[in-house]
Amino acid sequence: MSRNKIKTGNSLKNQPIIINQIEVKPVNRQILDIGKWRTALQSADQGRRTSLFNMYEDILTDGVLGDAIDKRIRAVTGADLTFQYADGSESEDMINMIDTEDFEYLLQEVIKAKFWHMSVIEPTFDTNGMNVYSVPRKHIRPETKTIAKLENDPDGQIPYADLDVIEVISREHKHGLLLRACPYAIMKRGGIGDWAQMVELFGMPLRVGKYSIYDTEARKALQEAFNSQGAAATLIVPKETDIDTTTQSGNGGGTLYKDFINTLDEQLLITILSQTMTTKDGASRSQGQVHKEVEEEVNKSDLRFVQRVLNHKLKPILERRGFPVKGGSFVFPKAIKDLTVEELISLASIIEIPAYYFQEKFGIPAADKGDVIARRNNKPETDPEPEASPDEVKEKKSKKKLFDHFFADAPTQERGNKVSFATRLIDTITGRTTLKDDDGDSYTIDLNKLLNEALKEVYGGNDDLVNENLFRITNDALQHGIDKEVKIAGVDFGKKNQEFIDEFKGNASVFSAFKNHQQTKELVGLLHDENGNLRSFREFKKLALQISKDYNINWLQTEYNTAIRSARAAINYRKWLETEHLYPNLEYLESTASHKRESHLEYVGTILPIHHSWWDTHMPPSDWNCACRVRPTDKEVTPVPGEEYVPPVFQNNPGKTGEFVNIKETPYYKATDEGLRDDIIKSAEELREDYTEKKFRSGGILQTPKNFRQNADEEAKNIRAYTLLAKDYGYKYRLLSVVDKDGHKNADAKNLITGLLSDAKIPISKSGKNAIQNSIKSASNQEIVSEVYIYLGRDYKNVDIWKGLKASLQGDRASNIREIIILTKDGRLKRYDADKLRELFKKKGKN
Repeated sequence: MSRNKIKTGNSLKNQPIIINQIEVKPVNRQILDIGKWRTALQSADQGRRTSLFNMYEDILTDGVLGDAIDKRIRAVTGADLTFQYADGSESEDMINMIDTEDFEYLLQEVIKAKFWHMSVIEPTFDTNGMNVYSVPRKHIRPETKTIAKLENDPDGQIPYADLDVIEVISREHKHGLLLRACPYAIMKRGGIGDWAQMVELFGMPLRVGKYSIYDTEARKALQEAFNSQGAAATLIVPKETDIDTTTQSGNGGGTLYKDFINTLDEQLLITILSQTMTTKDGASRSQGQVHKEVEEEVNKSDLRFVQRVLNHKLKPILERRGFPVKGGSFVFPKAIKDLTVEELISLASIIEIPAYYFQEKFGIPAADKGDVIARRNNKPETDPEPEASPDEVKEKKSKKKLFDHFFADAPTQERGNKVSFATRLIDTITGRTTLKDDDGDSYTIDLNKLLNEALKEVYGGNDDLVNENLFRITNDALQHGIDKEVKIAGVDFGKKNQEFIDEFKGNASVFSAFKNHQQTKELVGLLHDENGNLRSFREFKKLALQISKDYNINWLQTEYNTAIRSARAAINYRKWLETEHLYPNLEYLESTASHKRESHLEYVGTILPIHHSWWDTHMPPSDWNCACRVRPTDKEVTPVPGEEYVPPVFQNNPGKTGEFVNIKETPYYKATDEGLRDDIIKSAEELREDYTEKKFRSGGILQTPKNFRQNADEEAKNIRAYTLLAKDYGYKYRLLSVVDKDGHKNADAKNLITGLLSDAKIPISKSGKNAIQNSIKSASNQEIVSEVYIYLGRDYKNVDIWKGLKASLQGDRASNIREIIILTKDGRLKRYDADKLRELFKKKGKN
């Protein structure tokens, strides 16, 4: 059922249809050569594209070129497309629209912009649905956003910027991909003509007639005889004449033309498809697979291009027409790769799969009672492959360093907790990552969701010291591992040591904050290329995922293991303190790992008093993934071992310090500017605070602390104001208590998209100027506030709002305010960059 009443009339009153205003002429086809192509290109560079576009129409008669373009278009029109809301539901009205010929034509014209450089598409609506018309490209003048009534008019007469049209301009290639294909298609056409001429000249047999030099009548008779026998090469010469006929062979003959045409075909395919082997025969299956992967990357790029156009260009038009598109978007769902039988068998061992799924998938009938059942003989399990030695793993991992310019040591998976193939397969499909501990228990993180959110925020300019989504990836995993060990320790231990547990968990959060501050710094460093130009989001994300694999998969597994073992060691140490009258000493025990560290074997058998300072620097774990341990004993004390090296990060007794590693010795901490360290610790405390979160269909979020402390009026005002922004406009905010943990006055909320601290104002002044000016002035009195959000409950004139902004931002006033958001009574949202406004008012003041 529709969410809105659909309007079929024009969105703009009396908007005439463009097709009724222009004169369309047939294609002017001429004999093509490279000189004409260059002339047409030079004209196109000056804005006159008619000759070039006529040439494009002409070369599309080439079968190889036309099929290559159709192949890319079919990849778009043949892909699954749906319209989905934030809650995952789909719109029946929109799906019905998508499943029409006109919508398919719209998709074709959108992707054709990549080949022609541009498309202007005009959708119209009537009782039968949507009708789509594509403006002939020879009439489009994109520089002035106009349509010419005649194709050769230098200027357009019909402005389309304010019309309900979809303008698609491809920025990848000036004048479109067909520009690159032109010279190859032109030379191919000439080459085939030359080849045909050669076949005509030399493909038919040569007939030779000889006559006596003195018998002219015989020559005439031969001529008449040859003429009556049809078209063929003939030669009539006197008998006394010597004739040599030379036939070209090898590369000088017909194969030369064939090789030339094949080369041009390959260049056309590379130009359009970026490869050749999915259209022509390849040298091997492996090479063909590589070319297929290249083609799939091109298709993915096309789908993203079309999806952006649909959501940013078509969706607003549909919304103005009353279609149910608010809060949703066009989506090409990711295709899930079919699983093999072996992979399905592996999955069936860990998740329940109904039998009918296999029967329907493979067309297997269900067995009736009494049927002989076909089964595979069970094979004995083979011994698992031995784990790589520490040195081998370290050698591999040393190539992936955390920050090459900061330090050399990085956590390695020396003693891994292997995740099964089936689990890794599920993770690949779902975009999650699974961590496993010593007991075989697992913890799964929605890595894809958190990481995508983080990358969008970093790319969008969020300058938080610690990105919340990156922080959650690490912190949630560490907290889960620590909570598990506390639960095993029992209720009594938790009650007696609650303060210590909170300190231990808090320090794990601090570790997570420093780690992900460094990750955020690395991500920010990827935003610009070597020349200082902002990378596209696609390129930025591709590079960011390479960093993420180390931070959020490889190193996180190691840190997770180490946090669990440190928590276990801390709990045991505090328990042993209670029984030291019975067992006053601790004994260092051998690692349970299959490959022991030689340096740690030196400690095995060491027995020292529980309070001995040696345990302050040698309490296991003594390295990443270290599986050494200690136990209480009343055995005799042994000499202190010789000084074997323990990494500074692990010179720590977690039972005393409340830290699972020595945080100040980690590269994450050391690589952080000293002036930022206290702020990052404070960020960790804030991010650990527990919130309730409300999500809206628009994509907006409103978080409220569970220990929310504000007076009733202020709380009601903030919840009302920020809910409007989150619910209707997709903003994301976290409400803040009236004072922070240090007793300092807080802002009203934090903008989770920009990271700015926000103050909400609901003025009641009758004067629009005073309402704006007083709101900004009041907000700016709090130095920590950098965003002011003004919700206007009265109708004010735009000129009065503008006067209020000007009065508020002149000179050095409200210098801490960076962004101003104004929501008017009738629901219009206005967002201003305060610095740009200051510059504007400053220039106007000079004039």
